[in-house]
Amino acid sequence: MHNSETKQTMLFLASDELMQTHLTCKKISDSNKDEFTFSIKAFCYIENNESYAKNVPLKLTLGLNKKGLGMSLAIDLANIPNVFPMQLKKIIEHIQKSPTLLQSVCQHLDKIAVSSSIEEAVQAKLAKHFLIENAPQGITSYTTNRQANQLYWLMDKNQIISSISPFKIDGEGGHIAFTVQIGFKHEFIMQCYEVECMMHLFNEEDKLGYYFELYLDQENYHHQLLYDALPDQFMDNKVFLNQVLEEMKKRNEEQYNDYLQDLIEKFTASI
Repeated sequence: MHNSETKQTMLFLASDELMQTHLTCKKISDSNKDEFTFSIKAFCYIENNESYAKNVPLKLTLGLNKKGLGMSLAIDLANIPNVFPMQLKKIIEHIQKSPTLLQSVCQHLDKIAVSSSIEEAVQAKLAKHFLIENAPQGITSYTTNRQANQLYWLMDKNQIISSISPFKIDGEGGHIAFTVQIGFKHEFIMQCYEVECMMHLFNEEDKLGYYFELYLDQENYHHQLLYDALPDQFMDNKVFLNQVLEEMKKRNEEQYNDYLQDLIEKFTASI
């Protein structure tokens, strides 16, 4: 049970750019002899503050009666902080309606039906029939829209940058490639974007020059928001700047050593 004195925070179900939810589902040992048991995992984000959200897995256990008489759903809240109950309720309801969940569970039941005893095969077919008959009707997924414009840095293992490359330098200056995860919230869903970036640094007389390459489609509404917002957010983010600085210091470029040291000094002064 959550500590009622702990401040409640927002929980969001992660989706891709097209607002589609991705789940993992696997058959596990039946915890109840009268049910087929499945482990379901969905990825969520908890809001750290107005600009950051942290990745957290949401784990559920689905039980399907072997006589086709019903189902049970248990939620594991061990790693979930004190979140708003209505937010969690909407997320669970959305997962239950997910076509991905229905398809995945049905595939597991089909495997049981063809690889088990006659009795289990019949039970699997009854469970599948119940699941399909009780599947939600109507709208079961969302697509992208222009209602959300609040940008979140999405963190994984307390990191905001993933896949960062070594800092490289040539006759035109230095550059470093990296990937960031960015999200826009839609009520209880976090629409997630993976953005590939390149930062360029160069000496501009006695000043430091820089610009960013963002591999985005500027005709896409949210991509345009990212294109407009990210460069300034990168330069205001001390964690990001220090991570780039550490990569710069790792380089040992004899051909460009003086140039590199000058870049490092100017970049350090700008942080």
